[in-house]
Amino acid sequence: MSHGVHLLESAIGSSPSLRLTLPRVRLHRPSLYDKRNWGDSDGTPRQESNPTLQQLDYHDAFNYAITLPGVDPDRMVYWGTNFSGGNVIYAAAIDKRIKAAIAQAPSVSGETRSLAFKDRIPGVFDHRARIAAGGQRGRVPCITDTAEEAQIGTAPVLFPDLHAYESYSQIPGCGGKWENHVTEQTQLHMLRFEPQAYMHRIAPTPFLMVIPGDDVTVKTSSQVEAFEKAREPKQMLFLEGAGHFDIYQGEWFERNIRVQVEFLKKHVQ
Repeated sequence: MSHGVHLLESAIGSSPSLRLTLPRVRLHRPSLYDKRNWGDSDGTPRQESNPTLQQLDYHDAFNYAITLPGVDPDRMVYWGTNFSGGNVIYAAAIDKRIKAAIAQAPSVSGETRSLAFKDRIPGVFDHRARIAAGGQRGRVPCITDTAEEAQIGTAPVLFPDLHAYESYSQIPGCGGKWENHVTEQTQLHMLRFEPQAYMHRIAPTPFLMVIPGDDVTVKTSSQVEAFEKAREPKQMLFLEGAGHFDIYQGEWFERNIRVQVEFLKKHVQ
């Protein structure tokens, strides 16, 4: 299990709802980890998300998890949300050792996602040249400093909308080493990230995709289009009216996790 582009495992693992949910499917040994360069994991540059490396980390997490007592290597599942949902698509397309895969609100297209920072793309390449010449790595804020800026929705940050601001503002209370920025080169990695191109390769592994019906962070339409490229066996949970971050709490979470539990019971237990 791994988190989104700028979350930490503490934000997921500290969820009371999630702790109560894991026993429902007898997931006694979930392997929940911070991605490399983030939180309690090592790696540099700090606060940089590189999906090519993160996809390989799923395979390494699998290899580690099956060495733990009580872990059945024939009942392993890849699970990811947001950016890691996209990583799960890549990893599940290649690794047929797993029993099933779940991606919720996954990033599916760098082409689509990059529209949010298209004006900054030339500067990303200039910045890369400066790094090669020995310059310092730049930073991009993840969310705005204030709710007022987020309401306007035009700030030069990774997620400029109010929904993201309200959700990410809760992370520091979950513990962990969270900071409000990513490296500037994370945007280049996001630009190159195209999980939708691998959707057809997940089969014959059972695949569940959770799609919020009102997602402005990862456009709902892009997720639906990507899902259509997947082959059977596949299942979609479409949460009508839910925003990108709504699936982590309250009634949306309960509906979401109920379907995930049934999916796992069907394909894993």
